[in-house]
Amino acid sequence: MNLYLDIVGGISGDMMLSSLLGLGLNYDRFIEVMSTLSISDEFEIKLSQASKGAIGGNKVNVILNEDAPFVHRNLSDIITIIDTSGISSRAKYMARKIFTVLAQSEAKVHLSNIEDVHFHEVGAVDSIVDIIGAAVLLDMLDIENIYCSEIPLGSGFTWSQHGKIPLPAPATLNLLEDMQVRLTNIKAETVTPTGAAILKGLNAKYTSNLSMKIKKTSIGCGSKDFDIPNILRAILFEPNDYYIREKLVVLSCNLDDITGELMGNAMDELFDAGALDVWFSPIMMKKSRPAYKLEVLSSMHQKEAISRVIFEQTTTLGIREQIIDRKSLKRKIRYQKTELGSIRIKEAYLGGKIINKKAEFEDLKALAKKRSVAVRSIDIK
Repeated sequence: MNLYLDIVGGISGDMMLSSLLGLGLNYDRFIEVMSTLSISDEFEIKLSQASKGAIGGNKVNVILNEDAPFVHRNLSDIITIIDTSGISSRAKYMARKIFTVLAQSEAKVHLSNIEDVHFHEVGAVDSIVDIIGAAVLLDMLDIENIYCSEIPLGSGFTWSQHGKIPLPAPATLNLLEDMQVRLTNIKAETVTPTGAAILKGLNAKYTSNLSMKIKKTSIGCGSKDFDIPNILRAILFEPNDYYIREKLVVLSCNLDDITGELMGNAMDELFDAGALDVWFSPIMMKKSRPAYKLEVLSSMHQKEAISRVIFEQTTTLGIREQIIDRKSLKRKIRYQKTELGSIRIKEAYLGGKIINKKAEFEDLKALAKKRSVAVRSIDIK
């Protein structure tokens, strides 16, 4: 199943929970899973109905136990809460990813190391519940891909643990780099760091052109009142096509003065920057000079960031751009237990039928190293 987020008035952690809980899930089962967190005695989740303007929807409130002491938690503390919980392996992976990108953003804002970041507002119990809860719900819904509309940004100032800060908050802006945003005249925070981290950590893709079969819709209400409805609409859908169709860009350049070491490093940096694929091909240039052609496959919204990496990490003075249409199979990641531990399995579908599946090699390699065995000895049947 796929999810489209129509970010009408903004997005926050509680708005994400509110919208997801209206998509037909078993609420009691969700509460049962969340009760496995080691901090479960510090909070209670309440689901109610609310209205923003003439539009009604869900409203989630995370009620904190007033007797619980406030604890400044860093990334390691939160990862421990995630890993020792009873949530699924896939939900743990998503929650860790969201908190990691959030920690990286906070570290950049405060010029500190990622492990030295004390999250303050976003490390408080309610934000931990919002992020882990979102991961649990997305796993329960079996979401394969997340798409979103433009992200509306407000302006003005707000107060934080560090004093008065501008809106959007600096951490939020860092997280929204390379994403499609829209400036508005709303004088308030429309996108919280938690909401931005969920979009970034789960690789939500902007689109304004989707052909879909809608299965269910839901509305999550925010806490504030704007001139427009402060809501987040969640749409559960299946694509109308057997294939995923999207516009991508191929960035290419010819290199006749670069070393093998620099080529390998450039490839690593390009993948880290979000490239979908990177490859080098041997070519012959003018004056019979042996050279290489670098080609990078990128999404449209990341092409500028990818171009910067090419200029920074190679010797080229120019980059060619070719817009292409790609048709690809639907893919799904599931977790499978082996005698040595859990690994991710990538499955490819054609018309609802699995036609290919393969274990993620990095997971196999990590297990093999941990257990001091050969990769090929791991049985995944």
